[in-house]
This record gives sequence, C-alpha cells and structure tokens, in this order.
Amino acid sequence: MSLRLRLALWFSIFVQILLSIVFVIIYLQSAEFRQDEFYERLQQKALTTQRLLLDVQGVDSALLRIIDRNTFTTLPKENVQVFLDNDQLVYSSEDDPQMNTVDTLFLAAVRSNKDLQFTDPSTKKQSIGLLVENERVKSVVIASAYDLYGYRKLSNLRYVLIGTWMLSFFLSVLLAYLYVKEIVGRPLSALTVQVASIGEEDLSSRIMVPENQDELTLLAENFNALLERVEKAFEAQRNFLQYASHELRTPLANMLSETDNALSKERDAATYQQALLSLREEQTRLAELMNSLLMLTRSEDKNMGQRESATRIDEVLFYTIEEVKTAFPEYNITLDFVHIPDNESDLAIQAVEPLLRSAFRNLLENGCRYASDNTVKILIESTKKSLLVQFVNKGAVLSEQEARVLFTPFFRGGNTTGKKGFGLGLVIARRILSMHSASL
Repeated sequence: MSLRLRLALWFSIFVQILLSIVFVIIYLQSAEFRQDEFYERLQQKALTTQRLLLDVQGVDSALLRIIDRNTFTTLPKENVQVFLDNDQLVYSSEDDPQMNTVDTLFLAAVRSNKDLQFTDPSTKKQSIGLLVENERVKSVVIASAYDLYGYRKLSNLRYVLIGTWMLSFFLSVLLAYLYVKEIVGRPLSALTVQVASIGEEDLSSRIMVPENQDELTLLAENFNALLERVEKAFEAQRNFLQYASHELRTPLANMLSETDNALSKERDAATYQQALLSLREEQTRLAELMNSLLMLTRSEDKNMGQRESATRIDEVLFYTIEEVKTAFPEYNITLDFVHIPDNESDLAIQAVEPLLRSAFRNLLENGCRYASDNTVKILIESTKKSLLVQFVNKGAVLSEQEARVLFTPFFRGGNTTGKKGFGLGLVIARRILSMHSASL
C-alpha cells in the first residue's frame, strides 16, 4: 500500500470516528426528545380525558369513548383509564377487558409518586400514570400508546445517518487521497526522481528545495547538506589518496635509487655506510609519514579505546612542552596566563588526554619549526564561557589563498621551503580538537 493511500485512509478513519461520535449523539438526543415529547402528549391526553369525564357535565363514559375514537389526535394503540380512590375503573377507552386490567400495586405507586412513566420493552408502548386531585374527587389516570410516527422518524433518521456516514467515508478517502497526492505525493515524487538521478560520479548536483512546505523544505535542505558533506568526504578521500601516493612514492623512489646505485658495482665500506645512512634517513621519513597517516586515521575515533576524564589544560600543556623540548632541545617554548583564574576548575575540561597532547604537540612543533627564532609563546585565557589557548610565534605569514586550504591533508604553504613535514599536523590537531568541542 502506497504512502499516499495510507495517509488518506488514516485521515478518513479519524474523520469517520469523529463523525460517528457526532451521529451517535444526534441519534441519542433525537430518541430522548421523541420519548419526552410523547410522554408530554400522553400527559395532555390523560388530563384532558379526566377533565371531560369528571368536570364537564353531560359527558359520560359512552360519549367520551365516542369522542376519543373520532378525534384526529387519537394516538396509535391508545388506551386511557380513569380510576377512583377505591381503585374503581370509571372509564376506559378500550372495550377489551384484558386491556383494562391494571395491577393495584401500580395504582399505589402512582398515588405515592403522583407521576409515573414507563415503557414496555416488548411492545415499546409508553405509559404514564398521573394522580389528579380536585375539591370533589381524587383520581388516577393512566394513558398508554405506541409512538408510531416517532419511531418512524427515528428509523428514517437512522437510515439517513448511516447512508451519510458511508457516503462521507467514500468522499473523505477520495478527497484525502487527492489532497495528499497534490500536497505531499507530487513533491515527494519529484524529490525521489531528483535523488535517484544523483550518482557518485556527480555529487555536485543538488535537489530543488520546495517553497512554502515546511517539512518537505526541511527534508530537501537536510538532504542537500548531506550531499555537500558526502561530496567533501569523497573529495577529501580522493585528495588523500593522491597526496599519500605522492608522499609515499618519493621516499620509496629514493630508497630504490640509492639501493640500485650501491649494487651497481663494488664500493668501499665508507660508501656503503653512507648509502645505508641515506636509506635509514628515508626509512625514518617513511616511518614518520606512516605514523602521521595512522594518527590521522585514528583521530576519527574519539575514544581510541580510552574514556574522557577531567583534565587540567595547563598540566597537559606543561607535559607536552617537556616532550617537545626533549625531542627538539633547540626549541624555545614559554607558557603564561593572560590572567590567573580565581578557580582552578576553570582550567579543567573533559578530554582524552593522550589525544589532546598529540594535538598540542603538533601545534607546538609547527609553531617552532616555522618560526624565525624557533620560539613559541603560549597564552591561556579563561572566561566564564570559554577557554582560549593561543600559540604565538614570529615568521612568514601564509597568503590568503593558502590560508583557505590550510587544513587540507598534505598541503604545505610557501613558507615550508627547506622544512621537514608532510602537511598533516594541523589536520590531525583540528580533528582532535573538534572531537573535544573545540575549534582551531
């Protein structure tokens, strides 16, 4: 079943549930009104019969029976009975004795309640018993009849409501389907066609964003944003493979050339030793490149098998400074605070410390390597909202064009001439800091 049809059916079901509740209320209210109205007619009939029989001179039972049978207001299966105090039947509109039998307990109940109404569930005849008192006599009047016209009206109303319900269900499904098809189905179909036309060879394509359709507009915008991220990821992957192949080819070619040169003819021990040293240098460079590539790959995993913990940023920096100075004694690194924080906890963050040290080590090594005096000054500034760490050095400044691609893997600026490196340090540092909700 298609989404459009499911939406139309669910919408129609909800509408029909609401319509059913309304129709049931209408029917029940109509049935209650019919019953109350018929009881009022029975009451008027009972009171009229009692007054004509007992209060109007010259009207006896025979004359009153003739009047009842020839009036237009006579009700179907009508029977009116008048009883005196001693339960004596003084009038009945029916001649059949069986129709005139009334339980004395019922008469007592009428005298007790003064007004008694009931409906016979088998015949649906309604009856009313009234205690009528005046100065001369106290009597009980019982009037019963079958509301033929009222039940016909109810039956007709029932058929009308059921027919209307069935017709409204069909129309609601049809109209809901057309509405969903126009409002949701058509834009979704268009989006589906556009999405299906996008392949991995053309990730630059974007789907059209519908106007004035909040959910579909948001869906299209999010899908376009996803396409942009996928395109960047594919582009980064292609660049990564290209740059990595280039960087790996150079030391491997040098090693192969050096080996072929050493094997081309007999040489003295010093020459072989020089060749081995050259090979060792290229191997070291190759190992450093592989370590950097491994760190770049592992930096995608935030935890790297470890958990975050509360870490003092200044302690991490002090430890990293010692590591860098041990490896590069010629580097000059200082650390200072813009202002000393009042609370030491202001310097604490949740971090994976080995990763954070790796990011800072890359920043320090880059800062010292490309500084004109091998000096980096670290400034720490803590505020209520943020923690700022600045690495300041003096040296050649990148151009604006170079700065835009600074975090591209294997990119190296014009100020790197004669400096060792692979163009991965800042990329690794940025990814690690990003995993810690920090920016570089």
